[in-house]
Amino acid sequence: MRIRITKNIQYGNVCDVSVRSSKNQAEVSFSASPQGGPESLWFCFRITAINKIKRIKIVLKHPYNMLMGGCELSNILPVIRKDKGNWQRIERNYEFLALPDGRYEISWILNNPGKINEISLCYPYGAPEIETLVKESKGYWKKDTIGVSTENRPMIRLSNDYSFPDSKKPGIYIVARQHSGETPGSLVLDGFLRYLSEIRNEESIVWAVPLVNIDGIEKGYYGKDNYPIDVNRAWGNPSMRHETLVIQRDINRWKERCTPILGIDFHAPGGAQGDGIYFFLQKEKSAFMNKERSLINIIEKKIGKTYMAKQCAVVAQYRERWNGLTFSQYCRKYINIPGLCVEIPYAFCGKNLLTQKKYQEIGKKIACAIIETLK
Repeated sequence: MRIRITKNIQYGNVCDVSVRSSKNQAEVSFSASPQGGPESLWFCFRITAINKIKRIKIVLKHPYNMLMGGCELSNILPVIRKDKGNWQRIERNYEFLALPDGRYEISWILNNPGKINEISLCYPYGAPEIETLVKESKGYWKKDTIGVSTENRPMIRLSNDYSFPDSKKPGIYIVARQHSGETPGSLVLDGFLRYLSEIRNEESIVWAVPLVNIDGIEKGYYGKDNYPIDVNRAWGNPSMRHETLVIQRDINRWKERCTPILGIDFHAPGGAQGDGIYFFLQKEKSAFMNKERSLINIIEKKIGKTYMAKQCAVVAQYRERWNGLTFSQYCRKYINIPGLCVEIPYAFCGKNLLTQKKYQEIGKKIACAIIETLK
């Protein structure tokens, strides 16, 4: 039996691969590559079975070195695409494998695999999905290049209206994928933007940069705390990353053409966190604390207990590698508006398994809640 493994696919990331095979089953062990950064989590690779095979066991090595959030590892449930079909969750047959020296691995069984099987931590999302979103909005979303990334890739911004200088319409500015592997943020933003196009919202000016860390996205990086500095700690003045400089200049154009009211930053938490969606509260006191809490409460009610974490608003307690400003802090300090940072899990909200459709539903509910506050 012949099995081939490659990371040479879109958003590919895999390393430390080993393969064992018998007549009807193969075992593929792999690691997620940190790609030069201190943290690892994202993986995406292809398994090609040259001969017909009944099952493939995939074994994730070194999960104790990955950013899991200190939670139950059974909350991880990767996705698979067989023979260029649609992405779907793999079967829930998680197994914990203890090793004699205290290390451990986790595994899943892929039953009836295809000839070509692409495996990923979560549903991939990138430039092709943005093209689909824009096309299906039937002219509502306009796509423009506002600059280039550190490695010269186009940075895309979507807008529902260019507006005009000194417009009094309320404005919302949105970013996602500052950490390139956090695809749940993009999936929810996709639903958010689709909702606005469905209702043909014209009452507010919404600009969004859906793929901030485009270099990391295309290269399959996880992108959390990557050198030279985490993108979401580079929002000072002056900016510490070219990507944030590009967006800051775009924000300056946006705020001249609306009345800024809100900034939103979509993220995903540790890979094994599965309690539900939550928002990060600011550590520092500001004039926007009450407004942000009020918005979070409104969004929580709209989304409902099905998807929200029991504690849906938290102050970050982890130790940070970088001391620079986040996007939400930049919103408060330099734009003088509230800044929300929302975290969406990779697989589960409690017992509820997240699919592409459910991610979009969550995004639509967030958008609906925010638009209702403007009426």
